[in-house]
Formats: sequence, C-alpha cells, structure tokens
Amino acid sequence: MFKVTINNNDNSLLNEVIIKNENLKFEAIIYPNLGASLQKLTKLGIELIDGISNNEEGLTTYKNKFNSSFLFPFPNRISNGKYNFNNIEYQLNCNETGLNNALHGYIYNQYFVITKQEENETSASVTFSYNDKGTTQGFPFPYIIDITYTFTSSKLTLDFKVTNTGLNEFPFGLGWHPYFKVSNLDSSVLDFDGNDQYFLDDKMIPHQEIPLKFNTPLTINDTFLDDCFIINKPATTFNCEAFNIAMDFSSKTEKSYLQVYTPDTRDCIAIEPMTCAPNSFNNTNGLLTLKPSEKFDWQINMEYL
Repeated sequence: MFKVTINNNDNSLLNEVIIKNENLKFEAIIYPNLGASLQKLTKLGIELIDGISNNEEGLTTYKNKFNSSFLFPFPNRISNGKYNFNNIEYQLNCNETGLNNALHGYIYNQYFVITKQEENETSASVTFSYNDKGTTQGFPFPYIIDITYTFTSSKLTLDFKVTNTGLNEFPFGLGWHPYFKVSNLDSSVLDFDGNDQYFLDDKMIPHQEIPLKFNTPLTINDTFLDDCFIINKPATTFNCEAFNIAMDFSSKTEKSYLQVYTPDTRDCIAIEPMTCAPNSFNNTNGLLTLKPSEKFDWQINMEYL
C-alpha cells in the first residue's frame, strides 16, 4: 500500500511530503516549499535521486545545485538576463552572478500548495500548484503551474500544466533538473538518439550546432559533461551498477533537448529533459508561447529498473 504523509519542519522550507510503500522498500520525498522538488527516491532500499539533507546544509546544497528543481519559465541560461518579446525589452534577475546570466527560471524556490492527493495499493499521486501574479522581475506575466507526481513500483510520471491567467501572450520553456546518485560513474552508460550538440561560449551560452563529440551509447569513463544535446527522439537511458533509468518526455517541437552535467565530485549525474535550448528567449530554439487563457501540458515518464 502506498501512503502519503506530511512532515512539517520549524523551517518551512524543509517541509516534506513523504510517499512510502513499506513492502517495496519504496520512499519518495518532495519539498513543496522548494519548488515542489523531489529530494529522495528509493526503491528496494536503493537510492536513485541525489537530493539534499533536511537541514540548513541541505538548503545551501540546493541553492548551489538545484537538485531536482523544475525550470520555468526557462531552463538553463538566458544571456545577461536580457531578451526581447513582442518588441518589448525585458531584464531578468541575473542569479548566476559569475557569468552574469539568468539561471533556471523562477519557480525552483517557490512555495507550492497541495491541491490533490490519491493513494492506493498500486500507486500514489500528489498535485502541487503555484500561482504567479505576474510581479516577477523581467517576466511580468501571470500564470498557474500545476505539477502532478504519480508513483508506482517501477515508474514515476510527472504531469505539468501551465495556464496563462493574464491578458498577454508570453514566451516559455520547461525543464527538470534531477541528479542521479552513482557509485561508479566511469562504468555508467548514457544513451540517446542524437547527432548534434551546441558549441558553448565562455558564458555557457550556445551559439551554433556542432556534431556530437562522442558516439552513443557512451560509457562515461573520465568524460566531463556540461552540454546540451539536440535529440531526435525525446528519450534517454542511463545504466549504472545499482539501477537503470529509462526516461521519455513529450515534445511540441521537431527537436528535443537534453542537458547532461557531471559534477567534479563524480558521485552523481544530472540528466535534464528540456522543451527548449539554453538562451531560448533569444535564439528561439524550441521556444514556446502561450496565449491568454491557453493551457500547455507536458509529461515526463521515468522508469526505474
């Protein structure tokens, strides 16, 4: 039986929504006040997600690594935080101060509320919602975003619904930034269907498409990755000693995008599905727009084997 419980903390940022199934040795922990981010996923006692600890040190980690954060209204970077939309110039807050970029959007640290939860013998689902009134610097567009987690014994489904509640059209993209815990990254294998990636400048901003620097499947060995890949099919797999991951995500454009990052610690890997490229507000690669009262749906399915 799957069970959903809520654990409140003296520091509300560390409040937890806990999903458990004792028979499966399954546990998932979501932090609603850190952008509804998933900070733990364990199956049969094996930890899949590299999340944060439930303390002040964990909050510092999250600030620096964006563990499992949701990236909206843009994933990755916007160069200098500047963009033009419908002949109006906007200036986003540049939270990546060293490179002077706007990084990972605005919902990763917002307070989400639970609007629905269900639990039964075979699954559990929880829906989180955030209502933006359009007062954010550089993105003055009201919207509601609903994120539904559905867990089974072998699969996580993430359903996103974005609703434009304002009077004007706005540009956007979506992404997810999970890190997967790895005991031996060198022997792990990453695979996807793609032939190209972006050449990045010294600000980590893409300027042109170049051929993929390696063949897939890639046994990582000592490869360092901090790259955005243009993929033909919105899917990827990752196999390591402890578990296998198969992820697919819906796409509204001809091309799909996958960001992969291997930290210097070599104890985890970030595998990030995205609807658009970095700096999409400027280069428009994969950029989406949403008209007043319109809704946009996006889904990620992740099997853990």
